[in-house]
Parts: sequence; structure tokens; C-alpha cells
Amino acid sequence: MEYKITIIIPIYNSEKYLKYTIDSVIKQSIGFENIELILVDDNSNDKSKEIILNYSKKYDNIKPILLENNSGAASIPRNIGIKQSTAPYIIFLDSDDSLYNDYCEVLYAAITKNNADIVKCKHTSKINNELLISKDIHSINNEEKKLTSIEKMFLYHTVWANIYSSSFLKKNNIKFLEMLFEDVVFSVYCLIKTKKEVIELPNYPGYIYHIENEDSITHNVSINTLNQFLKCVSLIYDLLDKNCSYNTKQELMNELINMVFFILAKLENPKEGLEILHDFEKNLTIQLTPISKPLNILNKKIINKQFNQALILLKIIGILYNNKKIRTLFLIKYSNLKRID
Repeated sequence: MEYKITIIIPIYNSEKYLKYTIDSVIKQSIGFENIELILVDDNSNDKSKEIILNYSKKYDNIKPILLENNSGAASIPRNIGIKQSTAPYIIFLDSDDSLYNDYCEVLYAAITKNNADIVKCKHTSKINNELLISKDIHSINNEEKKLTSIEKMFLYHTVWANIYSSSFLKKNNIKFLEMLFEDVVFSVYCLIKTKKEVIELPNYPGYIYHIENEDSITHNVSINTLNQFLKCVSLIYDLLDKNCSYNTKQELMNELINMVFFILAKLENPKEGLEILHDFEKNLTIQLTPISKPLNILNKKIINKQFNQALILLKIIGILYNNKKIRTLFLIKYSNLKRID
């Protein structure tokens, strides 16, 4: 059987969401028979394996891969999925997210029409089963935008809400590194390696990012989280240093540093984090200047080692972000799509 798309789902202890996620793939308007679904279980200890095997018995196009040892991250399962894929195009889907019914059809049409390596679309967020952004199929204009070399670097760096050419990934041996925030490095590497125009669908929010509750936005943030993210930023910094202009490198680093401030605001001991960030920035050959005025002021305090003042600013920023109304408005503005009434 020749498939149009391979969808790869890395799975670990996802029994609560997995059926909903898989069903969103089965319901795709492109026809599930045109999809190769690879389910890679990272040695779950809940009922995820049972769910995977039950689905694979019903459908010949579902490939179950059960790992004997837990790898601790999505990197290895995704890499295995890429290696096992047979379709010309690949989509990554997280095991607790879902897709609008026409997601595969819309992205497949865009990538084949443009003979592109990467097509990106918007996403919509769901908190406690409530959509923040609505999607009306009849009102969505599937406008295509060909991104410039600079524009393509500043899209949200995730591997979901994208479709990739399988031959592009395999020819360039593009894999996920075994580390936290591996998807950010993967995305930047893809954007650097492609010689073709990256296509964006700016008005199509086909991927649904699920947040079970407000606390899950923070995940488990620790000093290790900060160190791992700065390691990720360092790798990207080196990639940009070899492949991009100074201005592009500076602008993308400014964007990534915003995530660092989010991590800092969630730390139990943020002062230690401020010291780590100070040392990190001290070794850069560029000066980071976040676009947001409050974050830029905060960053200057960190650079000048004015940690007590920085802690006060950081606390204020954390309080503002934890306000549900403010965060919702931020997500609406960021997505640039209409809000659900």
C-alpha cells in the first residue's frame, strides 16, 4: 500500500488522551487509508500499550512499535518513526493533542502544490477542553505565504503544526537530538538546511494543542530545565553562527530568550537562575535585546548583575502571566486568529 502521509506519535503514559488523539487521525478527510500511522510507545507503564495494540488489530495501516526501555524523551521514538516511515510526507503529532478533520488534506495539498520541504500552519489551544481560538472551515482562507529566509526563522519553533518532505529529512540525515527541547533544535536545523521556500498557512489553525489544566502550562520547571534550555540555545547559536547573518542570529536569539524568562519566573530559587543566565550571556558575542520593553529592562538588570531589582521585575512578570485573562489575550494575539465567543 502506498500512503500519502506518515503520522508519527511518540507515546508515554498517555492512556487518558490517546484514543482521542488517534481518533482525530482516523477521521481525517484525506481518507485514513492514505495515512500510515506509526505509534511508538516509550515503554509506558499505564494502558497505552494496550490501546495501541487494540487499534493496530483493527487497522492494517497502524504500525505499533513498543520500546523495551524508556528513553526519557520524545527524540528516540520520533527518530524511529522517521526511519520506519514509507510515505513521501511526514507529520508529527503529540499523544495528547489532536487534529482538525481536514488537517492532513490542507497541508498535503499545500506541500505537493509547492513542491516544498516544509509547510507550516497555525495552531489553536485548548485549556480544560475549552478552545481559545475558533476555526470555522467555511470562513478560513487557506492563503499561502512564501516566507523569506529571515521570516522563516521567526515562526514558533515546534515540530507539530508542520508537514515535512520525508526525502528532505532522510537525505539531510535530520534527526532529533537526545535532549530536552529537542524539537526547537530540530526545527531550526530544518529551516537552515532547506534550499526551498518554506510555505506558511497564516490563517489555518488546524493543529489543536491541548493543555489539561492551567498548571500544565508550566510543566516541571527547575534549574535543570533552565540549563537544558540554555544548552539548546547554545546549539542553535552555533548553527546560526555558521549559516545566518548577524542580524538574523541576534533576532532569533532575542526570541528564544523570552522562553528563558518564562522558565526563570517559575523557578523556586530564581536568583540562582539569574546568575546562570548572566554567565551565559556574558559569553555571547552578541548582546540580547528582547523586543518587549519589560523583558528588555529585566535583561539589562541581569547583565549588570542587579539581581535584587531583577527579582522584583521577574515576580511582577510572573504574576501577570499567571493571570488567566492576560494569558488568554496573549495567546489570542500571538495566534492572530479570532477568539471563540
